[in-house]
Order: sequence, then structure tokens, then C-alpha cells
Amino acid sequence: MSSCCVAFFKRSYATKTKLTTIFNEDVRQMVLREEIKARKHPGRCSLNAKPFPDDLTNTVLKTIKAGGQLKNVMSDGQLLLNYLYSRHSPVEQRELMEKKQQNRVELEKKYYNENMSEEQQIKFERFINNRVERLVAQRTYNWRPIDYNNKHVCHQYLLSRIAPEYNVVKTIFSELQQRDPNFTPESLFDFGSGIGTVTLNAKNFWGNSLKEYYCVDTSSTMNDLAKLILQEGNPNNEDILPKGLFYRQFLPASPNLKFDLVVSAYTMFELPDIKTRFETLLNLWNKTKKYIVLIEIGTRAGFSLINEARDLLLEVSSHNNTKSHVFSPCPHEHSCPRYDSDDTPCNFEVSYFTPKIAQQSVIKREHFSYVIIKKGERPKTDEQWPRIVRPVLIRSKHSICRMCTSSGKLQEIIFTASKNGKIPYWCARSSKWGDRLPIVIKEENEVEEDEVKSEQN
Repeated sequence: MSSCCVAFFKRSYATKTKLTTIFNEDVRQMVLREEIKARKHPGRCSLNAKPFPDDLTNTVLKTIKAGGQLKNVMSDGQLLLNYLYSRHSPVEQRELMEKKQQNRVELEKKYYNENMSEEQQIKFERFINNRVERLVAQRTYNWRPIDYNNKHVCHQYLLSRIAPEYNVVKTIFSELQQRDPNFTPESLFDFGSGIGTVTLNAKNFWGNSLKEYYCVDTSSTMNDLAKLILQEGNPNNEDILPKGLFYRQFLPASPNLKFDLVVSAYTMFELPDIKTRFETLLNLWNKTKKYIVLIEIGTRAGFSLINEARDLLLEVSSHNNTKSHVFSPCPHEHSCPRYDSDDTPCNFEVSYFTPKIAQQSVIKREHFSYVIIKKGERPKTDEQWPRIVRPVLIRSKHSICRMCTSSGKLQEIIFTASKNGKIPYWCARSSKWGDRLPIVIKEENEVEEDEVKSEQN
């Protein structure tokens, strides 16, 4: 018996998104008129590493030497640093109960015997309870607050964290000042003020306009240390303290107090649960007149806390029908595509020099996650330039930029001189992780036609 095979072609259609970049014309003209170099376009936010200020190094050294334990502080400081980078947020009580229930079901399924006597049942229940508690303790992150009332711990934190935190805050404030030069805050609220890196930077950036520095930290020891740093290590230097400087251990009770700039840097990990975090964030948001800045270590856990805070504040604004928008780093108010799509954090990198204390100064890198939310509607003139969220890949005759866009998507665009033009190409090639690119990305749907060969007997 013979068989006949008939071949025919079936057409199929698929939609493909085409990305088109439109370079900012004002930036193009500025480069053409040689007012700026392409490598210094207005989207650049990253700062080059500079030596840690000598006066601040001397202040830190003087402050720690007063305790007479510099060697111990250095060795213990590295242990504290390792702990900070490995931290997770506290496990919620609900999650803990779910884990216990899950372990109980597994153990009962494995060990339960229907023929047990009443006495055996009591012993079995005791065995299960003890085993569940032990298993949950072994498999659950054991969060605990750091004792910042201990002076030795405060000195460890000062020595190991002042350089990275100082440079992270400096980078964020630099972008804020660059993009909003008319912002001249008169009041600063620093929640979890710690060693005072926010106050030090705010004084450098807006010292001429600031009339009030309101610093809150639950540790009186840390408050004393931060004040001593501003006094350059000499407790008698009262006259060099900025006017309007206050240190408190608790949030102000008055709901009417408002501040132009509210900052919480490296603080959310110290709060014991999500309820406390939400209550604190809402309190800070209610005290914000213009900008709120939240910063955490750039680990997955740190980024999760920042994203949680971002979602909460945007949701509160939407629910209360009050206008606000994300100023930085996101060019949008959609849910975070990095958080939704993979397990890598949305973080950024700053390079810094370590202080010259008992060793040579070296360049290190610090990852951080942050968000700046501004009260008020997003200006119509804001083109929402995309943010570069991973290092730019420099290749022969082309550069690859991975960016977060105004549509709330992660997009990868390859820039070449022939396709995009020389100025956009050099702008992209010279940009760094964390910079914005002065472009608008347009998405166009293209229909692709394919022929699929099929056979029929």
C-alpha cells in the first residue's frame, strides 16, 4: 500500500516590540555648541571617588582614641560590617505561625500512630511541640536589634560605616541639588540619625538655607557621638555647631511639625516588624513638606525594605488623593520591574576612599538602594529619562545600556554611532551605573509574518 504526503505552508503572525530612542534636542545643541562634553551630559549622577576629608578623618581618629581602644574597634568593626551585610528584616509573627503549622503537619504525618495510648499521646504532643520549636528556630532568621547604647559598638559603626554612608548620602544629595537647584530647604528631619552623615552632607549642600536640623535616634550614646563629630572631636567646640541643631530620642508628638527634607538612612532594619515600619513611614510622610529620602544597604533584603516603603507611600498618596511622584531613581510610579521579575536587587554603586586610620587609604565600593519621593504632581516638563540600572557594557563600536524606563519596564538598548548618532552614542558610552540617559524611548508594535511548513498524509 502506498501513501501520499501533501505539504502546505501555514502563515503565523507574532507581535514584536520595536524600541526607538529620541535624544533630547536641548542636550544635543549644548554639545554641538561645545557648552558641555557628551561625557558630562546632564543625566550624569555618579560622582568620582575623592579622598575622605582629612578633617573628618582626624575627627574620627580623635573620637575613637578618646576611648583608648582603636585596635579592638578596628577588628570588631569588621565583624559588625559582615553582620550588617548579611542582615534580613525580622520574620513576621504570621509567617512564624505558618512555618510552625507546616512543620507540625509534616512531623505528625511521619510519626503519628493511631494505636498510641493516652499517656503516649501526651508524650507525643510534647515531642512534636519541642521538635517544631527547634526546627523553626534552625530554619528561621534570628533577627535581633543592635545595641547602639554600647559605646564600643557605636565606635565600631563609626569606623566601619562613616566613609561609605557619607559618600552614599553625598551622591544622593548631589543629584537632588543638580536636578532641583531651586530647592533650598530650611528644615531637615533625620530619622535614625546615627553617626550624623546626613547632617554633615546637608550642612555642606544647603548650609546657607538650613535653619533647623532635627535629628532623632533612640540611642543617646549615638546622639552624643554624632554631636562630637560635628564638634570636630572637641566637646568644648559648641560655637561651631550649626544653629538650630536638635538631638532627640523619640519622634516629635506634634502632628503639625513639617520639614522640607525628611531622611531615613540605614534605619528600617532596626524596626522589629512590618507594623512598626508602616507606622514609622506614615509618621515620616506626614512630616514631609517637599522631599522624603529613604536609604538602605543594597542587598536583596535592603532593597525589599525600600520597595516596601515606596509601594506604601505611593499607595497612601493615591488613597488620600494627594499628588506625589518618585523623583529618583525610578522614572515612573509603576510597580518595580526588578522586584517583580527577578531576585536581584535594584541597587547602585558608589566608590569611596577609606579613612587613613592605622592603614593606607584604599578605594572600595558600596552598594545601596534608595528612593526619593517628592510631594506634588510630576512636572509636565519632566521627560522621565530612563535610569541605567546595571553597569554599561562597553564593546567594540557599540555600548549596551540596561535601563528602567518611564513605562515601568526594564529595557536593554544597544547604542551605535551609525544607528543612534555620534552624540547619543558617546553619551551612552560615557554613562555609568545609576546615571540617567537624556532620551525618550518609544515602543512600537511590529507584526512579523512567519511561514510554518506542515505535512498531511
